[in-house]
Formats: sequence, C-alpha cells, structure tokens
Amino acid sequence: MRGLTLFAALLASGTVGCVELGVITDGTSVSVGRPSNGYLRDGHRLPDRGEGFVTRDPWKQRGNRYGTDELLDLVTGVGRRLATQPGPRLVVADLSGPNGGESRKWHRSHQSGRDVDLVYFMRDAQGKPFEADAMRVFDPHGKARDDSGITVDLPRTWLLVKELVTAHEATVQWVFMYEPIAQKLLEHARAHDEPEELIARVRLALKQPGDSAPHNDHMHVRVYCSDRDRSLGCVDIGPMELYALRESERAAAGEYAAIIALFLGDATHTLATEVLATATSATEAEPPTVVATTTPGSAGDAAAAVAVTTPAGGAPRPVSAVMGVPRDLPSLGRMLRRPFDRIFERRWP
Repeated sequence: MRGLTLFAALLASGTVGCVELGVITDGTSVSVGRPSNGYLRDGHRLPDRGEGFVTRDPWKQRGNRYGTDELLDLVTGVGRRLATQPGPRLVVADLSGPNGGESRKWHRSHQSGRDVDLVYFMRDAQGKPFEADAMRVFDPHGKARDDSGITVDLPRTWLLVKELVTAHEATVQWVFMYEPIAQKLLEHARAHDEPEELIARVRLALKQPGDSAPHNDHMHVRVYCSDRDRSLGCVDIGPMELYALRESERAAAGEYAAIIALFLGDATHTLATEVLATATSATEAEPPTVVATTTPGSAGDAAAAVAVTTPAGGAPRPVSAVMGVPRDLPSLGRMLRRPFDRIFERRWP
C-alpha cells in the first residue's frame, strides 16, 4: 500500500509516467539522427589526455570533446593498444559538442556524437617520428606543403588505421582520408605482407569525401550506430558492408558464450573451458575469402566493393583472428547495460 501511495505521489509530481529521455535515464549515450543532421543525448566527454592519446590546446578550446560511449571506448581503446608499440601518442582533435547538433563554424557533420578527427602521425625532416603539434596539409607524396620537410609517418598511421578497423569497441564505417595517402598506406601494408583480408577491409573503410575538404591534413573517423541507438532514432548513411561483416563475425564467434565463460572463472573451470572452446572453434575453421575491388575514378570517387565467401561447414573468420588478437567481444559495460536498456527504453517525439 505504501508503494502504491509513493507511486501515486510521484505520478502526480510528473516524475514518472513518462519514459522520455532525461526523465528516466541509465546514463548511456544515445546518438540521434544523421551525422550531419542530428544530436547527442547523454554524451560523455573525452579526457584531454589518456594512455596513448592527447588533445592539443586549439581543440580543447573549441569544446567539441563529446561523443557516444562507443566512440569514446574506441578512441581510448585504440590509444591504449597503440601505447604498447614504440612511437608518439595519437593526437585527437574534434568530436561533437556537449549535446551534438549543428556547429557550422567548424564542421558540417560531427552532430550526433559518432565522428572524431585524428591527426596524421608525422616524421620530421630527418625522418624521425614526433608527436604532431598541429595539423599540416600534405601533398600527394605525403610531404607537408609548408616546406618543413615533415612527412606522413606511414608505418604508424597504418597501425592506427588497422587498430580502428579491427577494434571491438565500435564498428568503424569510414576513415575519411586523402586518397593519395590512402593508396600509400595500402602499398605499405602489402609491402609488409599484411593479410589480404585485412587490407580488403581497410580499403572499404578508406574514402576521400567528394563533398567536403580532401582530408589531407587529418583523418575523420565515423562509427556506425549501435543497435540500441538505431532503435532510438540513430541513422546510418552510406554502405553497410562493414557492419554486416562485423555482425556475421560476432555471431560466428559466439561472443556472449565467451563472456559468460569469463564470468564463470575458476569456480567452474571445466564448463568455462567447454564454452570457450565452442566460442573459439569458429575462428579455427577455414577462413572465408574476402575480395575487395576498387573502381578507379576521379579523386575521392573510387568505389570499393567486397565479397565474402564462407567454406562449406566453416564460419567467417574475423580479421582480428588473422592478426592473432581476439577482438570480437563487445564492451563489458555496454553488454551489462543492455538488459536495463530494454527496461528503461527512452522515447521522445
């Protein structure tokens, strides 16, 4: 009876009775609309520095430091993994404003919390890697146009792109990049015997946009809507191949079975081992054939297509498995929030 009385009082005060965003919230971010016509709810601020990454003063002062949970997980996770390899930190520029929305002074997109600008890794005139202090405009040969002798650090930039495209924290849709630099990265990858499956996937992600700056001074990374955000109004624009490929890999790897096994731990070691064996057996099957084709065109208009075939009785093998790194598990915190997302589903006009 006391519970009913309390509920009635809350209803009368307007505290409950409406599951609109801002009234009932679990604190999880929501990307709404399109990257160029949307907004961000409950976005979180990226720290100015962290393990493997840093933000310079010009971008701190703009205040475009906010993104979805998935985007922040991606940046911090990639930064952490880059920090395990010798080299300078990743310099992170703009994300979105505190609530997303239009910011024409700086960007046409970056409105829904799913975009982040990253500065190219660089080498000085003597060929020594250094931490970028600003964006520099590069020519088709990867040399700075300011006659400083600075060049794009291809090995570390390739490592960054590889980490982004294979990251488990979020599924990257685009890495907007100057096409001549993209070509140099792919040439570097082939020269160093990177897996063809990986190169094919990266080729799908790399694109010089045709309706904006050529991105010859920075990379612009965009992630797909999360499944939950898509159900709440997030809109993906453009090809969905990389999203479909990632979803097929997750299904094959049995990500939830693997996470349950992690929770079981030593208490039920035998069962955990069996579950993990089931979850990882898919990655031991014969890998699929991944073929990427590129149709040449004017700068920025090259079109890429992918075909994935799976051997009879086999399962898609993640590119991350080819690299020897298990990256098929979602963010643990994100997974634990999913049941609560269903209970506290938020709606708005």
